[in-house]
Amino acid sequence: MSEIDLQLREYGVFVLILQKSTAMSKRKVRFFNKTGPCNPDDHYMLPPEDRLIGAQLHRYIRDQLYWVLHAPRQTGKTTFLLSWMRELNVDNNDVAHLFAQRTAETGQQITREALDYVWEQSQGQPWIVNNLFMRATRRVLDEDSTETVALEHVTAARQQMVLARETHLETLAYRLSNPQVRHIIETILTGELDPQMSPMNPDVQLSMDLRLVRWDNTKGFVISNPVYEEILTRYFNAGYHANLPPPSAWKWQRADGSLDMDSLLQEFQKFWRRNSAIWEEKADYTEAFPHLLLMAFMQRITNGEGNISRESAAGRGRMDLEIEYHGQHFIIEIKIVHDYETRQAVQEEGLEQIRAYRDAVNPSAPAYLVIFDRRTKTKEKSWDDRIGWEEIDDVTVVRA
Repeated sequence: MSEIDLQLREYGVFVLILQKSTAMSKRKVRFFNKTGPCNPDDHYMLPPEDRLIGAQLHRYIRDQLYWVLHAPRQTGKTTFLLSWMRELNVDNNDVAHLFAQRTAETGQQITREALDYVWEQSQGQPWIVNNLFMRATRRVLDEDSTETVALEHVTAARQQMVLARETHLETLAYRLSNPQVRHIIETILTGELDPQMSPMNPDVQLSMDLRLVRWDNTKGFVISNPVYEEILTRYFNAGYHANLPPPSAWKWQRADGSLDMDSLLQEFQKFWRRNSAIWEEKADYTEAFPHLLLMAFMQRITNGEGNISRESAAGRGRMDLEIEYHGQHFIIEIKIVHDYETRQAVQEEGLEQIRAYRDAVNPSAPAYLVIFDRRTKTKEKSWDDRIGWEEIDDVTVVRA
């Protein structure tokens, strides 16, 4: 029998060809596939016909017309044969439907909390969904296990996936070699206002076509999903992360092994005071330099032991972080004071913002507002006047 196969050409353009293949026996237990085409005999998958939205593929085949399929890597091009589409993602119900196939075959269940986490982290990106399910059911848990997949299993799967530096995720870094794309990503990560950030902007369109960026009706332009945001951030601050002193050189851990966030941020203030001027001279991303260095500092502690959740969007004027370390949770908000602003105004705005963010994600978590005063006149002052630490009701304000 024949099956349709798609071969990759440069820049993700695909040419349709027909190949002969021999039928293979159906597997006893299928698995979640993250490499190569999916087929229903071997893999859990969603029905391709349910995802053909307006492709009119039958007309092209009927009229013997040439056609191409252009879309980002690992979004299901080979499997689903979609044409003229920019959106190949699945929805939240599809994620549950996908795992339900494994439940039907093996009896293995998954909690609602775990399903919601997979959706939240992937935003429906097919490769991420399959990778999280594959790792949770074949790496975190034993392949033959029927233990219910819980939140801690998919969280561990995500951590494995990020640290494994798999090909699909590594290609995201390659996209940043394009200066136009890099500028769009940097603007979103720092939350800066840019009136040129418009759907009509060709750089924005390119970033959206590459599925690096999407429009959120509530937040504006955001990175397509939290996993991509994690990978892109790690690419941006890889040099800082690699050259920071080892965590053993800092005071950050209590005697019981818990994280002392006050001490860690005070260590960051010391490092910023001694090294920021020299490091910034060599920085590729000057506007994002404070954000990236602070996140690199946090990553050195949490790598393999905790997790950093980020929330950023163009025009928000801030970056919010939730740090999790062995069950402890901390909220950090990063704000920049520009030449056209006053520190007091930025601080007041930041206090309101961080309280709202903390109340939404984890009301009991300690909150830290980190303010980088980047005004020209401030840089002329002594470090004793620039560095500060202040408790304002339920928020610690850290000045750098």
